[in-house]
Amino acid sequence: MQGNVGAKIREARKAQGLTLQDLSERSGLSISQLSKLETGKARLTVDTALVIAGVLHVPVGALLFVPRGVAKARRSITRAGTGVVHRGNAMSFEVLCSDFRDKANIFWRVTLHARSFEENGGWRSHAGEEFIYVQDGSLELHTIHYDPVVLNPGDSIQFDGEMDHAYVALGDKPVVMLMSNSVPGDAGVVPPGLAEA
Repeated sequence: MQGNVGAKIREARKAQGLTLQDLSERSGLSISQLSKLETGKARLTVDTALVIAGVLHVPVGALLFVPRGVAKARRSITRAGTGVVHRGNAMSFEVLCSDFRDKANIFWRVTLHARSFEENGGWRSHAGEEFIYVQDGSLELHTIHYDPVVLNPGDSIQFDGEMDHAYVALGDKPVVMLMSNSVPGDAGVVPPGLAEA
């Protein structure tokens, strides 16, 4: 299965005309590590998938795969303020319970600063489903097939991630939300420890 993941990374890299060295320089990952991922000799963690997806501008869900094994008595705890945080221009993602193995969902605490569709980078889409629960602020969620909807603290929504969508923060403060993305079984990556987001 890792070979499928590596092929997806290689295809996305080559589609943008990037060499392994280019991807290494932009991602901060070593050429050796990237080569092992592309050839299926190393497992792709969520942390690494997020970094690569960000550089290649592809949905991280397209790189994630979880085997359908039976696991028993698993649990993961993230203490307040201890999750790995990834920051972008308009959003920051704190990964929650990242060490839960073979998961079917990824959980984040997201802070959104974008005040416009353009500031948020326009439309995005990914395989699987997305769930959002607004904790603070007012979120305007845009989806390609529906009129924009405003979600306030306590409101939640679930939708198909393949539907183009975008987020906008209304008002003077950022939006804080809990987000979950399902990890499609055919996406091609095994997140062994879900080390990152």
